[in-house]
Amino acid sequence: MDKIVTINNLVKNFGDLQIIKGISFDVHKGEVLSIIGPSGSGKSTILRCISQLETVTNGTIEICGKTLVKDGKYSDKKTCSDITLYSGLVFQNFNLFPHYSVLKNVMDPQIHVLKKSKEDALETAMSLLKRMGLDQKAKNYPCELSGGQQQRVSIARALALKPEVLLFDEPTSALDPELTGEILAVIKELASEKMTMVVVTHEMAFARDISSKIIFMDGGVIVEQGKPDDVINNPQAERTKLFLSRFSNT
Repeated sequence: MDKIVTINNLVKNFGDLQIIKGISFDVHKGEVLSIIGPSGSGKSTILRCISQLETVTNGTIEICGKTLVKDGKYSDKKTCSDITLYSGLVFQNFNLFPHYSVLKNVMDPQIHVLKKSKEDALETAMSLLKRMGLDQKAKNYPCELSGGQQQRVSIARALALKPEVLLFDEPTSALDPELTGEILAVIKELASEKMTMVVVTHEMAFARDISSKIIFMDGGVIVEQGKPDDVINNPQAERTKLFLSRFSNT
């Protein structure tokens, strides 16, 4: 399989505080990697480094065979800009433009980033909104939607740019429990279609069911990684066992 994401010896400091301490992993085409672990372990920071919302302190990131940063040194501006199109990040708090309609939220990135015509952007946006069960909400504004509906719009927006890998940063953490299921169902459907994804999540049973592999992080390092059943149902590290003991529904 083709490698979509390659991370080698990634380090990220915030001032004197080292958040990520030299981690390495690969994600191949069609795989779903779930990253689990306690708050503050560096999970979300990894996604932000991949999507260039944070600059790395050291290490190497390659996406779709192109080098974003090598040994802490970034590629030229055009290469970095090109690489941004390879990944789509779905935030935990939706990050929709509140003054844009649902339709405009999904259309505008296509027009400004992909340079699509309005007609093509409209066609893609409506197709994705229909897929998300939101085509009847196209003219609504985010404030008129439930949290689950807003998150489905943000997924449609990310998919509209046709990324090679989707990054999910705790996609259900801002939702009421009864709305969590609809987002997990969307991600499961994408997984069944072999969409390459990296999912930071606190939903253990979900991670076990959809993932090709799971990484457990704590304190900025990878404590344990492997197949979902091995990590979730038969963890080897004591730290992993302690963390998972809080989740009785797995």
